[in-house]
Amino acid sequence: MAQDTQGQERGEIKDAEFIIRKDRVLTLPKQARVFEKTPVLPSAKSKGNYTYEVKNFFLDLNPVVTDTQPFQKKFIDNKTPLFHSYLKVGYGNYQSPLGELYINNVESDYMNFGVLIKHQGFYEGPVDGKNSAEDHTNVRFDGSLFQENVEFFGKVGYDRDRHNFYGYTPAPGLEIVPEDISQIFHTVYGRVGLRKINRLELFNYEASLSLKLFNDNYLAREHEMGTRVHLGFRSDNSRLQGGIESEGFISSPSDATYSEINRNYVKFYPYVEYSNDDFRVKAGANVVLENDVIPNKKSDFHIFPSIFANYNLSESFGLYAEYEGDVIRNTYYGFVMENPFLGPSSQLRNTLQNYQIDAGVQGEINEELSYKAGFKFGEFTNMHFYGNNENDSTKFQLIYDDITQVLNYHASLGWNYENLYKLQATANYFHYKLSEMESAWHRPEWEIGLNNFFMPSEKWLITANANFLGGIRAINLQSGHTTTLNPIIDLSARADYSISPRFSVFVEGNNLFNQKNERYWNYRVRGIQGIGGLGFKF
Repeated sequence: MAQDTQGQERGEIKDAEFIIRKDRVLTLPKQARVFEKTPVLPSAKSKGNYTYEVKNFFLDLNPVVTDTQPFQKKFIDNKTPLFHSYLKVGYGNYQSPLGELYINNVESDYMNFGVLIKHQGFYEGPVDGKNSAEDHTNVRFDGSLFQENVEFFGKVGYDRDRHNFYGYTPAPGLEIVPEDISQIFHTVYGRVGLRKINRLELFNYEASLSLKLFNDNYLAREHEMGTRVHLGFRSDNSRLQGGIESEGFISSPSDATYSEINRNYVKFYPYVEYSNDDFRVKAGANVVLENDVIPNKKSDFHIFPSIFANYNLSESFGLYAEYEGDVIRNTYYGFVMENPFLGPSSQLRNTLQNYQIDAGVQGEINEELSYKAGFKFGEFTNMHFYGNNENDSTKFQLIYDDITQVLNYHASLGWNYENLYKLQATANYFHYKLSEMESAWHRPEWEIGLNNFFMPSEKWLITANANFLGGIRAINLQSGHTTTLNPIIDLSARADYSISPRFSVFVEGNNLFNQKNERYWNYRVRGIQGIGGLGFKF
């Protein structure tokens, strides 16, 4: 019956009535507060006594002794062994001994120094035996001390160079003692300075002080003190950079025709440079103060602009152009290093490069072949030339031209083939327009140079060089005679072979075509000349 009884339907709403009373208040009766504390129950006590006995147990065992040995493993050192010193000795015809000694310190993080001692002699020459001999001795010490961001560097050395004035014609009965015609150059030099190590920072600097004492065994003297300072800056992206380069020299030369002269030279070169991937431009000015006393000289103070720009149209082809004026500093030391047979001259003069334009093309192909070709045209004041001395034709003297214009066509080529073969080739042609001289005495009209480097293996290094000069006009100021010297053809070769990491052998040959070349009139160079020897690293 209960199951059969039907209930209400789910969700059915029926009528209902609700009453809400707002005034009803609920109240509770008050309860009295209890202030009595809860009583403390008595603690439980044990009814028995407990005793604990601790026994010590000792085991009669010996300690275990372990004998450990480090594992020995041989590690292969792939680092190339370094040697701090090198000795080379050799000998050749014309009684030519050779000795070179290089001594350097071992690897160091804060110091680097080295010593060079070299001597090479040719005690017989191409004319009259010992009368055309020469020899050269060099001793140099240099070093660097590295601090956190500064390098202190310096060097000191001595050079002795001996030549003979053998520019005469041997004749029967003509006896000349070598000591009477010998010329010996003594040069003592030194330099100290400091520079910033990290050149990639926004600001960098370098400064140095130098001293040079030069004299020969006649009356020529030249003492010189100089300083160089370079301050530079660069932007964060390295596209904009600039700075100022300065140098100053005080020299006191003397010779048979002049003495008590102080030649001062000060130069400042401020510049700014901008470059990107394809374009580079550099602009500055050469500001020079020099005190050479020259007839009709307008001023001791000179300002010349200097502008250079190049633009790469592609990776293999670019254009460049340069315009620059400057004062080229000349010294007696520089002259005799160029022409060791120089005798007394009337005066030393700097050369004013009033302007020079250089323009052409350049590029690089496949990172192997590089080239450059163009022309130079400039105007110079007091350009120097050489003539056989008017008092002694076996010596030379300086000749200056007032205004000289020079046109130079030049080209160069470089090729590097997989580090197996390298080629450097240069060619120049010069055309001179002179104001006071007939020819550009003892300057070549054309010159060609070829330098080859062969590296067939790690043990071999072979070099072969060829130099050609021609169109050299010469004048004898004593007799007034002029001539054109024969073209100079000079072929030289050298081969080095490494027997072991320490030992090597070499052989060298010069003037292999056995030519009677004369770079300066009446001074024939040595014929075919060879030298061989060995080297030792330690």
